[in-house]
Amino acid sequence: MVYVDIEKCAGCGTCAEVCPVAAISLVGGTAEVDQERCTDCEVCVEVCPNGAMLAVREPLAERAAVPIVRPAAGVIQVRPQPAPVSLWVRAAPAVGATLTFLGRNVAPRLADYLLNALDRRLSQRQASPTAGASGGVSPASGVGGRDPSTGLRRAQSSRSRRGHRRRRRGGRGQRGR
Repeated sequence: MVYVDIEKCAGCGTCAEVCPVAAISLVGGTAEVDQERCTDCEVCVEVCPNGAMLAVREPLAERAAVPIVRPAAGVIQVRPQPAPVSLWVRAAPAVGATLTFLGRNVAPRLADYLLNALDRRLSQRQASPTAGASGGVSPASGVGGRDPSTGLRRAQSSRSRRGHRRRRRGGRGQRGR
């Protein structure tokens, strides 16, 4: 609350001019404060040339009739929060390791398997018109041999080997004659 020391007040009106809510008026040559309008901004205390304006602070407990509970002084430890990390940043090492494994181990084996399978199919197509009763194996490559031009294995399928055995025995549906 702001009070006026009547003995020091000269009635200059500087405090009344600067009051933002017009809570100070000059009555009888001295300043008077309307406590209901006063907001305790203390601008008048700062500008009074004679020091006649007094700011008196009342404890909050008396004003509100509620006891003030103050926590014990101590150090509050604050842990910094890490910046959020996107899913891609967390998954990138695992994805990189997986791609490296696939490129070094799986891809060469898959390529070898596919090339051998393609080579077997091509050799079966080329050998079937000229094979006749030999069962689809060309004499140049032999069973389980390697093609001299490519170095790839030539494998005969188990189905064509079975058909060859049946033909030797006397036909497709006849067994053991």
